[in-house]
Amino acid sequence: MTWAQRIVALLRTYHVRFLSYVPDAIGEQILQVARQDGFFDILPLAREEEGVGVVAGQYVGGARGAVLMPTSGVGNAINALASLAIPYQIPLPLLIGMRGDLGDFNPAQVPMGQALRPIFEALRIPYYVLTRPDEVSTVVDGALKLTYALELPVALLISTQLAGWKDEK
Repeated sequence: MTWAQRIVALLRTYHVRFLSYVPDAIGEQILQVARQDGFFDILPLAREEEGVGVVAGQYVGGARGAVLMPTSGVGNAINALASLAIPYQIPLPLLIGMRGDLGDFNPAQVPMGQALRPIFEALRIPYYVLTRPDEVSTVVDGALKLTYALELPVALLISTQLAGWKDEK
């Protein structure tokens, strides 16, 4: 089973039916697997903060969703996380394709890549970095369990070490 298949299987186990996303090469690996499973409804977004509102509405309506986004999208979602998901205790799995880190060729990605962890720390959003296939099941299961126990966002940072390097073009 690939790392993406493990993530999709765990999302299904936790009844996370809705996957909202802003296009990203790493997130696309998860979405390709999810599209083959009739359980999931996959919703494209124009901007990442929309995903926070969508998942909040799904949760209030009794359903579970997750948001997939690139690192740069966290900057777009900060206000929605801080003013909606956190104060109103919305469990929100965030699956973030990491850019601006080890192996990145694009200097424009580096500032947000460096700011990502301090942003989550400032907002007190737990985050976990996935780097090896053998850790995916344990870490994702633990993160999903935590987001629903805390009723708060929890971020999974999917590294290029796990997902593969993005080639310079």
